[in-house]
Amino acid sequence: MTDIESTYFIAIFLIYFASFFVKGIAGFGDPLILNPMLSMFLDNKQISPANLLLSVPINAYMAWSNRKYFALRKIIPVAVFLVLGIIPGTMMLKYATSWLLKISLGLIVILIGVQMLLKKKDQAAKSGGIGMAFMCFLSGVTSGLYGINLFIIAYIERTSSNRNEFRGNLCFVFALDNLIRMITYFAGGIFTKEICLLALTAIPGVVAGLYAGSRLDRRLGEETVRLIVISIFILGGLSIVIKTLIEVI
Repeated sequence: MTDIESTYFIAIFLIYFASFFVKGIAGFGDPLILNPMLSMFLDNKQISPANLLLSVPINAYMAWSNRKYFALRKIIPVAVFLVLGIIPGTMMLKYATSWLLKISLGLIVILIGVQMLLKKKDQAAKSGGIGMAFMCFLSGVTSGLYGINLFIIAYIERTSSNRNEFRGNLCFVFALDNLIRMITYFAGGIFTKEICLLALTAIPGVVAGLYAGSRLDRRLGEETVRLIVISIFILGGLSIVIKTLIEVI
């Protein structure tokens, strides 16, 4: 193995370890770390499909492990409106990807995150109604447009009574979203040999990161994990703004 190959494998391990260490604690956030870092030396067309191959079994496992903390009657409507939003979001992809819209999206995400931080969470908010439909549909639209699902994270965080319920609900929705995207990607012939090799190469870092993150999660208090979740949410909005400004400049 050459020095270049060794450096590549070490970089892949460290990036995926850090990304899934965060996911092990919060239940989400891995794309916010690995996407910008991997894009420094890999094509974006490889990153998302490879991460999808890894995310499908992980989100399915995390949803199953936390299955006793979520109710299908509560989460199925959330998933339905998310999927309904993905359809127009994908159709708008060619016509609504201006830098102004992306920056506005990032700023809205930051404001929601700040509001989540300032609001005292004594108990879970009520779910259902127009607010739920709008937030989940909007999350689907932004997912179709930009591959960003942060709005639904804010909604589930508000309506979950504890971190186990939050993680279970979130991973269930992510698993359903992953399944739909897997079908679409396979139908479109997106998965190539290079993408599959990248996913295989990333497995050691993913497993190590998830293990370390989940071990730390057991030692953290409820409020600490909540602050971590909100911090990652806000950083996600900042990353949207910064990435968009870099593209414009």
